Amino acid sequence: MFEVINQAKAAIKDVVATLDPDTLDGAFASELVEEFAAIERLAAAGKTLCVQRVAKSGAWRRDGDRSPARWMARTTGTSVGHALGVLETAEGVGELPATETALRSGELSQVQAQEIVSAAAASPASEPELLAAAKTESVWELKGRCAKIKAAASPDELDRYEAIRVRRRLRHFRDPDGAFHLDAVLTPDAGAVVVAALEPYTERVFHAARSQGRREPHAAYAADALVEMAEHTRACDDQPSRRTPGAMVHVVVDHGALTRGSVVDGESCEVPGIGPIPVATARAWATDAYLSALLTDGTDIKAVCHLGRTIPARLRTAIELRDRTCVAPGCDDARHLEIDHITAVTDGGPTRLDNLARLCRWHHYLKTHRGHRLSGGPGSWRFANYEQAHPGRSPDTAKETGSARPP
Repeated sequence: MFEVINQAKAAIKDVVATLDPDTLDGAFASELVEEFAAIERLAAAGKTLCVQRVAKSGAWRRDGDRSPARWMARTTGTSVGHALGVLETAEGVGELPATETALRSGELSQVQAQEIVSAAAASPASEPELLAAAKTESVWELKGRCAKIKAAASPDELDRYEAIRVRRRLRHFRDPDGAFHLDAVLTPDAGAVVVAALEPYTERVFHAARSQGRREPHAAYAADALVEMAEHTRACDDQPSRRTPGAMVHVVVDHGALTRGSVVDGESCEVPGIGPIPVATARAWATDAYLSALLTDGTDIKAVCHLGRTIPARLRTAIELRDRTCVAPGCDDARHLEIDHITAVTDGGPTRLDNLARLCRWHHYLKTHRGHRLSGGPGSWRFANYEQAHPGRSPDTAKETGSARPP
């Protein structure tokens, strides 16, 4: 076995040693990335399958490590947290034959396998759904799906919520360079309130930076916004209010779950971008003015309609909660999304839910200026470059084909 592995390793090493990316055609370089990713997935599968034996045999003790996770973190050059995830995946994947087969064949990355094993352990019947989702969804989307499944499968969501509440904390420290760090653990609903309060400040910092010609990561703007929010609170003469004006927390909950008081398989009660919350928490929030609750049937949001170009607040909220990321397949951009009329108003397209979708700035640009067209709907969106696929043909008559890949 080692002879084969060493030969493969030597061959890959030779390829990488002679690789000159500046001489590669862009399309060829893209194919190479895909091949290296496939090799990476197979290597991750091998590590995952072998590490369980290392843990059980006690071989990790030979170099004085305190735990299998610390041994793996040191051996692989990763964090202890990442190593723990691999160990948990290795322990659970044996109970999920289909997932193990997909892992061994290189169809799943380690992160995908970890999420599926964690969710399928709580709800074994969800394994086929999750394996299918892993083929088309981003890791971010897959994690969200797994979180919903685990929340619905929990025997007592309030017990799980209480366990998080007991662990809540906020601490700060300075690193050796003198930088100030904040570390917090909050319940999902408390986290949602913090994020909602911070968002208006983050937007203001973002626009101020752009007006000055500065471009920095969103995390940097959020850090500035936190300081600005604290300074604003100190400057207030009156008692600080519980929430910043303009802050809004949105909750998406199935009507049946809200009526029943708990979620079952296929239902959800969550704060978009944060995660599942207990139905009881959503009910308790119902009388608070900062909450926007949207009832759904589990598949789509219905019956919100308005004629004209201007998008009213109620319709905008529905779109934002339905389309939490850019709807172009494969894109999980969730920041600075723009609401697009699928059929333009100038072409007779109405301003109603089934003719609106959120796109990131890049995909909105492609649709507006580069001949791309959006079609389908929630769960079946399609985004294609009709001008490139059908040169000389009108985009209005071209067949709907293609993907979200930019030209």
